[in-house]
Amino acid sequence: MLRKIITLVSVGLVLTVNANEKKLDKIQKSLENIMAKAGISIGGEFRGQYFSSEASGDSVKTLDRKLETNEYTSVDFDIKARPNEAISARVMFRMHQNWQNFFSDISNPIFSRWISIDGNPLDMFRFNIGDFKEKYSPLTLWAPEIDIMYEPGIFARQRQFAMDEMFLGDNYRVLQGVNLGFDAEVAPLFDEFHFGIVGTRLMNTETNTGYNNHVTTTIERAEMAKYMTGVNLDLTFLKGLNLGGTWLEIFDHKKTYKPKEKQKLNIDTAADINAQKTAVLSFRPGIDIGKTFGLPSLLDLNLCAEMAFSIDDTVAFDTVKKEFIYPDNIVGKAISVKGILGIEPGAAFGMKLNASIIANEDKFRNIMAQSPTFIGKRIMNVETDKYAYFYSPFDALYNQVFKFTPADSQNVYKTPHMKTSYTNSIFPDDMRNLNEMDPSVQLIMPYGPATPNRVGFSADGKISLINNGIEIKGLMTLLNEMSARDYDSLTEKTEYSQFGGGAKIDLSRMVEAIKYPIELSGSIVMSKASNATAKKSYEITSNFSNVGLYYQFWKRMSLLGGLQIIKNKLLYDYLETLENDENIKKLEVLQKMTQWSAGLEWKVSDGASVIGTIGKIIVDPGKEKWSDKHGRAPSGEDYDQLLMNLLLRVKF
Repeated sequence: MLRKIITLVSVGLVLTVNANEKKLDKIQKSLENIMAKAGISIGGEFRGQYFSSEASGDSVKTLDRKLETNEYTSVDFDIKARPNEAISARVMFRMHQNWQNFFSDISNPIFSRWISIDGNPLDMFRFNIGDFKEKYSPLTLWAPEIDIMYEPGIFARQRQFAMDEMFLGDNYRVLQGVNLGFDAEVAPLFDEFHFGIVGTRLMNTETNTGYNNHVTTTIERAEMAKYMTGVNLDLTFLKGLNLGGTWLEIFDHKKTYKPKEKQKLNIDTAADINAQKTAVLSFRPGIDIGKTFGLPSLLDLNLCAEMAFSIDDTVAFDTVKKEFIYPDNIVGKAISVKGILGIEPGAAFGMKLNASIIANEDKFRNIMAQSPTFIGKRIMNVETDKYAYFYSPFDALYNQVFKFTPADSQNVYKTPHMKTSYTNSIFPDDMRNLNEMDPSVQLIMPYGPATPNRVGFSADGKISLINNGIEIKGLMTLLNEMSARDYDSLTEKTEYSQFGGGAKIDLSRMVEAIKYPIELSGSIVMSKASNATAKKSYEITSNFSNVGLYYQFWKRMSLLGGLQIIKNKLLYDYLETLENDENIKKLEVLQKMTQWSAGLEWKVSDGASVIGTIGKIIVDPGKEKWSDKHGRAPSGEDYDQLLMNLLLRVKF
């Protein structure tokens, strides 16, 4: 309504003045000022939650605290200001109040989540200053994410909720700095022309603000400030031919060196030793065969490839001779070739197949694509869990607490902090360690498509029938290490495999009499890693099963249900030392983890909903202890977690 009034007033002013250029400019300026005031929008979301986790089982001792709750009310404000069409500013902040420490928490409950200045002059030149999200390609700038086939909706929304807290999704990296771009059609040469420049700080010498900080996110500390600059170019011509290229430079600022411990060496010498300098170059050809040759739109046929090189010239230092060693640059390569075939003649049938070949060398280094966004952590009942027994993939994947204030007597951070397994941090190369990964969901490619030391083939496909009322998916992956790692006496190449399949049925799409959705889904994915030598061997298998239900029985009411089962097996050799002899023996660890949940969703109105669920996590870590060398998994004795959740969300 305001825009209509402004338009009418401006037209009236123009008609009442002479065709004087200065007067028209003045009127135009006045109109832009009025529109600037109208260009302020405020959105956001109110939330209120009660969430409890009650621990029981053999791992819980008599004097342990058995119940942990998280109750809060909060509001997120998303304010956008646009002085004109070419520029805007955005700020997101949260006012959060935990009920547990309501009477003792006197600090400011405002938490800044996002601040950026954004623009798109002439609809061609774009820029972001401050916080922004960006991705280029799987081997350059990319955020690996967990993928669970036909994940039950009751769990999927919890995981999405936890990821949204860190602004994760669709493989975008969350960065802070400057992002510039030019997007246009450069006729007649290019149908699409995309050029981008990025500069961002990845780490600093100190980001934890210290004891009694109101809210802390991911706590990072590096010895030097780490930066990344990059240039990206993507071209499309002849309708379906694509060419792309990326150059990234990742480096430490030596002048910011702040050692964690006292150094015996000169400070400048130590900075030279520890500084990282890595360059990544990528070239990407591709062709959309259907568009290039004018094939029918029902056929989707694509071929694309990416070749990436990393060049690391980090300085080495001989501590015995006390002199620098300048070896040849560490050069690593990664190659990916992918084909896509899709056929969709009508609503009755559709098919899509993806197949790819990868060859990533062990020396390929790119923390901008290899830093994981999920590092499994214990979330609920950490105060009960004094010995780190209460870890399960379900707790790590689906639970998060924005602000947690532990008791004095417990062996955890006393500072209020966020409990989450999701992170948008960039990790240094020395933290690229498989031991931190959860084999239930990260066994095959723990660092995403750029995972080093992998060669092989992967394929997946989907078939849809009867107006998408029936969906069937399948996947297959066969990989080996490109080069054997002399790790723990394992000198052979590790073999990886993954097979899976699933289906989803929506009765409302197949039967006209059924007015609202009734969805049933199920899947199973089997993953395996094995390595064997004459002296030592190991084998890990993990089976992840899902069953889901979504039944909307009224226009605003839905029934939700989900069941997940993970079965892990670890078979490995260990050395048994007797009085006069040593024997290699095999040890088998069998684990079973189950999670079920049921609930109701009431959509009060558009943007407002209430969800109530009850569920349980049941963990049997096995009689034998899982070896930490083979990833993160439960340990200790049996335990259960009874989960109750009531969440109110109101978007505005």
